[in-house]
Amino acid sequence: MAHYSVIDRSFVEEQRRTAVSRRADVIVAGGGPAGLTAAIAAARAGADVILVEQSSFLGGVATGAMMAALVGSHWAAGIGLELIDAMAGRGGAPKWDGTPGRTATTPFDPEVFKDAALEMAQQAGVRLCFYTYACAPIVIDGAVKGLLTEGKSGREAMLADVVVDCTGDADLAAQAGAPVTKGRESDHKMRPFALLFRLGGLDVERIEQYVQENPSELQPQYRTGTKLSVGDEHVISRISGFYNLVEEAKRRGELSSECHYFRLENLWVERGTAICNTTRIYNVDGTNPDDLTQGELEGRRQTGNLVKFARRSIPGCENAFVIDTAPRMGVRETRRIIGRYVLTDEDAYGDAQFPDAIMRIESNLVQRPVPKELDVHMPEPIEGSPQDLLERDPDRVPRERHSYDIPYRCLLPQGVDGLLVAGRTISVSHRIDGTTRNMLVCMRVGQAAGAGAALASQKGLSPADVDSGSLQDVLRQQKAWPEKGRR
Repeated sequence: MAHYSVIDRSFVEEQRRTAVSRRADVIVAGGGPAGLTAAIAAARAGADVILVEQSSFLGGVATGAMMAALVGSHWAAGIGLELIDAMAGRGGAPKWDGTPGRTATTPFDPEVFKDAALEMAQQAGVRLCFYTYACAPIVIDGAVKGLLTEGKSGREAMLADVVVDCTGDADLAAQAGAPVTKGRESDHKMRPFALLFRLGGLDVERIEQYVQENPSELQPQYRTGTKLSVGDEHVISRISGFYNLVEEAKRRGELSSECHYFRLENLWVERGTAICNTTRIYNVDGTNPDDLTQGELEGRRQTGNLVKFARRSIPGCENAFVIDTAPRMGVRETRRIIGRYVLTDEDAYGDAQFPDAIMRIESNLVQRPVPKELDVHMPEPIEGSPQDLLERDPDRVPRERHSYDIPYRCLLPQGVDGLLVAGRTISVSHRIDGTTRNMLVCMRVGQAAGAGAALASQKGLSPADVDSGSLQDVLRQQKAWPEKGRR
C-alpha cells in the first residue's frame, strides 16, 4: 500500500510499484480519427497494437463530440475511405465517389461510425482498452517506453516499443517534456469550443423551402448540391445562415451578441433530425478543466436559447426537441508540438515538397497578406457575422491554388524518443492547422503514424530513424498514398 503526505500545500507520494498489465509493440493513446487509423494501420503492418481510449467507443470528435460530417472527402484515402464505404454499406452515410457537383462533405450517422470503426479495429487485430485513461508517459533515459493508465482497476503500466499520442491535446508529448505551443502565434488565442446537440421533430422539407425562398439567408457555399441519397433516405450536409432571423432574435434579447448565425448539419430528411453546430464558447483553453467545465455550462445555456429560437423563428422547427447533446465538448484547438519540422504558411504558399512526405494537401489559399478575420473558426467572436467573409461572402475573398506536403517529421516531437504524435496536434502553424485539423487529414496522418510506429518496432529503430521510402511503401500497400509519381 502506498504512503502519502501533505507538506506545504504539496501532495507527496512516496516511491511505489505499479504493476505492468500489458505489453505490445505499439500503444496508441486515444481512439479518435487519428488514433483509430493509427492503431489499424500499425496492426495491418504486422504490429501487436493496444489502443487505449477513455470512452466506451471509437471516433473521438466524430462521435463523442457529434461532429458527424467529414469535410473535404477528396482527401479521403486508405482507412478513412474504407470507413466511409463501410458506413455507406450500413446505411449510415452517402458513398464518396468523387461525382462532379457532389458536395465534398460526407455527413454520417455517428452511431454507424462507432460500429464501423469498431469492426475495422477488431478485424485488424487491435487490442482495445476502453474505459481507460492514458494519464502519463513512461519515460526512461529520454525515450517513451509506455504509459501509465488509470481505470477501474486503479493505476497500471503498459509497455511498448513505440507510443503514438493521439490524445487530441498532445498530452503525452507535453508531459514527456517535448516543446509545444498553443493557438495563434501572435497571441496564443485559440479557436472556440462548441457543444453540439441533435434535434428531432423537424420538418426538413419546410426548412428547405424557407431557405430556397430566402436565398440571402443561407451561407452561399450551401445554396445548392447538399442533398445526398443514402439508400431510400436523404441527408443534407448543411443548412447554415438564417442571418436576419438571428438578428431579430438578438434585438429581442433571445440570443447572445456573439451569435451571428444558426447552423444545422446532418439533416436526415425522412427522420426529421439534424445536428446543431451553433454554440460557440470563446477565450477558453481545452487543456484547462475549469475552462472545460465552464464551457459545458455555457454550451448548455446557449443550447436552451437556440432551441427556443428555432421553435419560435424557423419554419419547420416549430416542434423541435433535443434528442441528445454530445457526450463531450468539441475542442478545436489546444497544443501543437514543435516537432522536428514545423510546417509553415510559407511552405503552403511555396508548394513545398519533402522527401519524407506522408500526404499532399491541395487547397485554395487566401491570397496574402491574410487578415486575421479570414480564418476558419477564428478566436474572435465574429464567426458568421458580416466581418466573416469566408462565411458570408466567399466570392469577395481572392484565392490562389496551392499544394504542399505534410512531412513525417511533423509527427516527431523534439527532445523525446519512442513517441509519435498524430491528429490536430502535429507540428504546423496556426493557419495551416485550419486545414490539418480536418478529420480526414487526421486520419491520413494517423495512418502514417501507425505505419511508422510498426516499422520502428519491427526494425528496432527510433521512430525518427524510419526510412521514408519504406514508410511510403507501406502507405501505398494500405492505399493511403495515391499521389502519382511521388516517392
